[in-house]
Parts: sequence; C-alpha cells; structure tokens
Amino acid sequence: MSTNSIHRAKEPKLYLSFCLIGILLLIFAAHAHGQQIHQLLYNNLDWTDANLNGAVTDSNTGVAAFVTTPNDQPHVYYLSSSDHVHQLFNNGSTWGDEDLTTESGGPAAMAKSAVAGFSLQNFQYVFYVANTGDVHQLLYNNISWVDSDLTAQTGGVLANPSQLTAFATTPNNQLHVYYMATNRHINQLFNNGISWANEDLTAETGGPLASSVGMSGVNIQNFQFVYYVATNGDVHQLFYNNANWADEDLTVLTNTLPAASGSGVAALVVPGSKKLRVYMIASNDHVLQLASALSKKWSASDLTKKTKGPLANPANGMVGFATTPNNQLHVFYLSGNHVNQLFLPTPVTTWSNQDLTALVGGGLANGTSGMGGFSVQNFQYVFYVAN
Repeated sequence: MSTNSIHRAKEPKLYLSFCLIGILLLIFAAHAHGQQIHQLLYNNLDWTDANLNGAVTDSNTGVAAFVTTPNDQPHVYYLSSSDHVHQLFNNGSTWGDEDLTTESGGPAAMAKSAVAGFSLQNFQYVFYVANTGDVHQLLYNNISWVDSDLTAQTGGVLANPSQLTAFATTPNNQLHVYYMATNRHINQLFNNGISWANEDLTAETGGPLASSVGMSGVNIQNFQFVYYVATNGDVHQLFYNNANWADEDLTVLTNTLPAASGSGVAALVVPGSKKLRVYMIASNDHVLQLASALSKKWSASDLTKKTKGPLANPANGMVGFATTPNNQLHVFYLSGNHVNQLFLPTPVTTWSNQDLTALVGGGLANGTSGMGGFSVQNFQYVFYVAN
C-alpha cells in the first residue's frame, strides 16, 4: 500500500512537470516566431496574405511603404525588436530584409517610433525618431544608405516618436517631414534642395497642442495638407496655400464626433482632382470620412454606418489610397485583429466593407502597430504586423 501511495503521489508531480515544460516551450516558440510584417496583396483578381519573413518587430512599430520608379519595386520600412530600422524589398521575384541601422551606422530608433518615407525615382527617403529624440533621415542615393541627423542640422526641437509624415512637393521636388515635438507643437523639417530648415507650424498658425496619436499628410503640387489630432480629440488640418500656413478644426467644421483615443489618421487625394479625403476613427469606434475640394468646404460621412461594418480598433494605424485608372477609394483598418477594407467602387457610389483576414485566412494583426500601403494601378499592397 505504501509503495502504491508513493507512486500515486509522484504521478501528478511528473505530469505537472511535463505540463510546465510544454508551456515554456510554447512561450519560447511564440517568442521565437514573434511579430512579423505581413503583406495583403490584391493582384487584380484575388487577395492573398503572405508573411514576408523579416525580423521580429517592435510591437508598436510604425510601418511605411512605397514603390520606386521606374522599376516598380515595393519597399516596406519598420522597426525590429531591437529598434533598428529595417527594409523589406522585392526584387521582382523574392523578398529580402535589410538592417539599415547597421548598414548606415545610424542610431537605433526610439521605441514605438513612427516611420515615414517616399521615393523620387529610385532615391529613397526614410524618416524616424532616434533614441535621442532627434529626427533622422535614411537616404538611399542609388548606391548606399546614409544616415543624417536632421534635428542636429536645423537646431529643431526634439520629437515625440508617435507622429511622423513626409512627402515631396511637385514640381520643385522639395522634401517635407512633419512631426510632433516634445512640447506638442507640430513642426516641419523641409529641404529646399540645398539645406534643411525647421519651422514650428503650431506657433506660426496659433493651432492647438497635438495629442500623441496618428498623423497624415498629402500635397497637391506645392499645396500642403497635414492632418493631426489635437489634445481634445478634434481632427485638425494644417494647410499651406503656397503663401502661408493656416490651421482648421475639421471636427468643428463637419460637426462630427472627436477621434477615439489612439486613432490613426489617413489621407489621400482623389487622382486627377483637387478632392481631399481624410479618414479617422471616431470616439464611437466608427470610421469617418472627411471630404473637401482644396479645403474649401468640408463634409463628413460615417462609413461604418453606411456599410453596416464592424467597429474599428483605434489602437492600430490605418492606411488609405486610390487605385488608377478607375479612381476607386480604399481604406484599410483593423476590427479586432482582422484587417478590413472599406472601398468605394466607381461609377457606383456605395461604400462596401470587406474582412480581408477572414477572406484569405490571413494572420491576426497584433493591433498596436502602424500600417502601410500603396497601389500600382489596380494592384493593391497593404502591410501590417501579425502576431
């Protein structure tokens, strides 16, 4: 009896040990797999989801994406778990990953830094906030990657890492980077072709202090439009009319709800027009569209209500773009951990909602990172961080 009692006492301990080992192995496996960048691709016929097998990401990384010309190569930029800036690029047949921080000798990014960028032909400009709080540029000059400290060059104010947007104006090809400083002022770094300068747009326009959530921007030639969320949740536009800057409260102008805490902001220009479209997640977790023609009169539409779509997850970024030549509008956001698409086909004028994660059986998004994307004609590329 005593022998059997001892045997029964050891059995659950042994079982418990195996369970603990199994749990530890599962945790290790999950950590080893980690969070990686996924691509949702619409090839003009079907949507597919692919893990691009880059580095494990910072769990709150920004994501920037664009295509270079004339080679039509896709590029995606993000922060690894060590907060190095990485590039995923496609050479036409396969994806590769490149550690630009190591390659350029630049500093690591501040954790949770946004990432922004664009290309002029094959020259690539990528911007991030370094661990010192300085805004840095990574430039691919068609030969190698070079890191520059734009804050040190301009004597600008240190940056908050969560807000960053950038574009080049036309036809002058001037470079513009917008960020939120640590004093919650929106600042612009711009390059006139010779040197960089810094401008405090909040001080210049008398606009409100910004909150630590999304930012977006677009241009129509040299007209510049920057969208951010103020500390009271109202979505604001900073507008450069080719002479001076002005600040407008779009939430007041459209009589809409303020943005949800943590809401991303996406913006686009309808191709071949001066029509502006801004997307954000309201405090009721509905996706709203704010619309105007060259900032003259603003109106609002509740796209969640129009499509009877699911509520949005405001803790994640969002992205929007228009496809050509059909001029269809596409907005991508998270509902829970699923990537959803809102799209407006033309000439039809009714918005639709589509759960792309359910459609393709794709990865579940981590829900706390940025999103990037672009279109090449009607081919659509969306990049997000999956668990």
